[in-house]
Amino acid sequence: MGNRLDVREVAKGHWRSILTVLGMDERALSGKHGPCPLCGGRDRFRFDDKEGRGTYFCSGCGAGDGLRLAMGITGQSFRDVACEVERIAGTVQPTTTRNERTDDDKLRALRRAFRESKPIERDDEACRYLAGRGLRLYDLPESVRLHPSLSYWDGDAVLGKFPTMLATVTDATGRAVSMHRTYLQDARKASVPEPKKLMEGLALAGAAIRLTPVSRTLGIAEGIETALAAAELFEVPVWSCISTAGIESFEPPEGVELVVIFGDSDANFAGQAAAYRAAHRLALRGIEVEVVIPPEPGDWLNELNRRKGQA
Repeated sequence: MGNRLDVREVAKGHWRSILTVLGMDERALSGKHGPCPLCGGRDRFRFDDKEGRGTYFCSGCGAGDGLRLAMGITGQSFRDVACEVERIAGTVQPTTTRNERTDDDKLRALRRAFRESKPIERDDEACRYLAGRGLRLYDLPESVRLHPSLSYWDGDAVLGKFPTMLATVTDATGRAVSMHRTYLQDARKASVPEPKKLMEGLALAGAAIRLTPVSRTLGIAEGIETALAAAELFEVPVWSCISTAGIESFEPPEGVELVVIFGDSDANFAGQAAAYRAAHRLALRGIEVEVVIPPEPGDWLNELNRRKGQA
């Protein structure tokens, strides 16, 4: 059997056919958002097959390539899946891949969305959405903005235009690499397949939404609302890492001495596992780390509203 690189090269351009043979529903390979075949999350998975590598992104369990997806849907080891992939790749026709957008194209789209948006203000759609989630906004984060009317694409179709809360995603050096979108309707999440998703941009590993300036003590959480809730509860600056994958890969910028990880309390322990994996990685590098998990199932926004309900 070939090595890890050889397997991926053999399978390149064949992943749609390979995954179908392995039992994956063709509807999950359409390029549109839908249920994740790995974590089961609803409307959070999209198969994009970049460069014919079988790539996908799930806002719950992160990103990966065709081999990782094949291992997940079959439950087999790398060795067993690699043998099967090599066998199938020799019997199926390659699939046509779309022309990839360049990094410059992606960055131009990010800048255009930013220019068309404005900082959130008291009583605008984004502010009312956050308040409706139970948050008290003493200071409106500068990294969060409101776009008056952004198109919602589902594959190749536009389902409408919506006011959209935009949040700049920044890497450890301070460079903007993407924008997170929350599509809104009447100050609530819009009725679309996936109201929260990222714009195409640069590599996301290590990046976060900086909801406050850099400080020596810095908290991180998954979602924007979860981060704002943790900041309200614990009175520390907290950034959003978007997902469990973002928590695990987070890179603190220069000047951070203590990282407090506000993990989710998930029934499948995904949030807890990501928090402790991140803590282990950062601690090995000599960074002081604390992990805080809600006492009840859910995230820190759930906990904030639970406490308010008891008051």
